Amino acid sequence: MRASRRSSAGFTLLEVMAAVAILALTLVVLLNIITSNVRATTHSHMITTATFLARGKMVSLEDKIIEKGFQDLNEEENGTFEEDGFPSFSWESIVEKIELPSEVASKVQQSAGKASQKADPMQALTGMIGGMMGMFIEPIRVGLEESVRRVTLRVFWNERGRPEQSVDLIMYATDPAKLDLALSLGAIGAGAGAMPGGTPGQTGTPTPTSPPGAQPAVRK
Repeated sequence: MRASRRSSAGFTLLEVMAAVAILALTLVVLLNIITSNVRATTHSHMITTATFLARGKMVSLEDKIIEKGFQDLNEEENGTFEEDGFPSFSWESIVEKIELPSEVASKVQQSAGKASQKADPMQALTGMIGGMMGMFIEPIRVGLEESVRRVTLRVFWNERGRPEQSVDLIMYATDPAKLDLALSLGAIGAGAGAMPGGTPGQTGTPTPTSPPGAQPAVRK
């Protein structure tokens, strides 16, 4: 009788407490997994939304640049997407000139001058050709700076439990007309510089060698 009573007895308080503790730990782990999945899904959704908003805004900026034309100074703008139904997203953009190294032409001409002074006819010819090519580098550099603008767009938003999130897009807008003009003027100037000195031309009108130099970019 005593043995049967012991076999049919329930769990002890210690066993119940251990089972409850294991269940609580399991629920905490599952809750953390679910929370992480929800946060990851929300983050992916926000990134996708920000990417589409950035693409649309970049198209709008491109149309605005084409309409207004290239400006000499950098242009900065900012705003929100509240009118599009996304008030939690903001944006900022900057349109700036590109800066190319200006010492390339001088280095090419220096190396070409050294090569042209050598006794080897082939090396001298190579130096002369290099010197002529060096005359085109500066007009090309100025033409690229005048005809290309870098557009940087940043869309940012806030998420709970995360620092400020952002998506950055960079686009290079070009104006082929300005580039063709700069290259044509540079070719004329290089041709005039390659001619030996002597009697000036009949018209006496100076030929421009290149458009005005690009102003340095200023970032606030």
